[in-house]
Amino acid sequence: MRKRQFSLGRTPVWVVLLAVTLAVAGCVGISAPVPMPAPQAGTPPPAEQAVQQPDATSAAAPPAAAIKDIPMGVDAEGNFYRGDPNAPVKLVEWSEFQCPYCARHVLQTDPLIIQTYIATGQVQHTFRHFPLDFHQNAMPAALATYCAGQQDPLYFWELHDWLFENQAAWSEATDGADQFKKQALALGVAEADYDKCIQDPASTARIEAELQEGMMLGVQGTPAFFVNEWFISGAVGFDEFKDKIEKAKAGQKPPPTPTPLPAGVEFWQPDPQRAGRDYGGGYYLGDATAPIIVLAFEDFKSADSAEHLKSSEPTLKTNYIDKGQLRYSVQLFPLTAPRAAAAALCAGQQNKFWEFREQLYTQQAEWTEGDDAAMQGFAKGLGLNEAAFSECLASDEVKNQVDRALSFAQSDVGVPSAPSYLIIKLDAQGVFENAKGYPGALPLDQFEQAIEEISAPPTPTPTPAPSISKADLSNMPMGRDAEGNFYRGDPNAAVKLVDYSDFQ
Repeated sequence: MRKRQFSLGRTPVWVVLLAVTLAVAGCVGISAPVPMPAPQAGTPPPAEQAVQQPDATSAAAPPAAAIKDIPMGVDAEGNFYRGDPNAPVKLVEWSEFQCPYCARHVLQTDPLIIQTYIATGQVQHTFRHFPLDFHQNAMPAALATYCAGQQDPLYFWELHDWLFENQAAWSEATDGADQFKKQALALGVAEADYDKCIQDPASTARIEAELQEGMMLGVQGTPAFFVNEWFISGAVGFDEFKDKIEKAKAGQKPPPTPTPLPAGVEFWQPDPQRAGRDYGGGYYLGDATAPIIVLAFEDFKSADSAEHLKSSEPTLKTNYIDKGQLRYSVQLFPLTAPRAAAAALCAGQQNKFWEFREQLYTQQAEWTEGDDAAMQGFAKGLGLNEAAFSECLASDEVKNQVDRALSFAQSDVGVPSAPSYLIIKLDAQGVFENAKGYPGALPLDQFEQAIEEISAPPTPTPTPAPSISKADLSNMPMGRDAEGNFYRGDPNAAVKLVDYSDFQ
């Protein structure tokens, strides 16, 4: 019986990857990433997730007098800031005024950051606009704050606070720009200069330049923050900012992260910066230049995946992988066992991904999802550094990696179940040529058949016949030849086409 297929046709699978990154909570607005190298560390948010609630203390606002005593201004690049320009830690925020997660941050987390770090001279906070296309009032609000701030940076921050505090009232309004102007004037902004600034195309260009700058750094949604070199995505709690600020104060650097993909690079292609890894984060076996790629989307609690490891993988390795014909890449699809997936990634940090994966499958009946003790036991049995493994397993970073992998498989690739297999054929130049997807278990014989089928040269596409209008036909030479046969076309043509036909 032939397996049903999910197929990507000839559409590149690199869509919004890598848009392949994840926020705790944020507004997403970039339909495709800008694959530019990011000088800052971390991964920006492509999807909304359950909100991490800030600490209870984070909602306590500092006194208004304390805020007005904070230094404010415009930096050399034209960005509005508050806090000591000589502060050792720079907090750079990309945000937009209609994003509800941005409002959550400003109302719940910002006050404690101001009180603890900005007002005490430890942090300088710089704001950069990132208005999203699907928020109708985002650009008018950005322009309003920008133009108010041209008269006094204090006006920028006061209008900034008013917009977020009253977001629910104006978010869907059709007269948003009028409301923003009314509030700006109430703050003391001069109307004539404000109107001139709003109407100046250079003002819009300035906002768009900030948006483009964020995209070049990898920002894909709001809010997004850089704390020196540390990246924070989404509306997280104060504790996350405190952790990163204290690390930045101590001169600590974030761990190195993969370089964002160059233009045109697909997620299944090998990452030269990480041996045995592809750009999408998968672990692979085999020659990086193999013409056939198998992407195995796996859930470690899948009985079919465990059976595949036992019955099919050894033959695939012997007959295809070891001969340089096939590269086999495991893509995490943790539908039921995200904790086990996190443990495998932590083992991978110590170069033991494949061994840990084998333990999970061969001893599948001996562990349950969420059983960290079992995961620790596997790590110990493989000789891993247990302290480092535990630290990794408890980190938000590895949880986000797992969440990202699940979202990517479901949303970007469209994988329907675990296991599922996507088999990709590359041409002689290593360019995507064809792909076929197989949902569900795939026995060895069907696996081999699928490999052989996709390895076959593509069927040539016949050239479509040119269309000929009735006018073209009527203007064509026609007649009867010396033998009495009907013809059309030039009687002096070098080629004669004689058609024997029957109307039935």
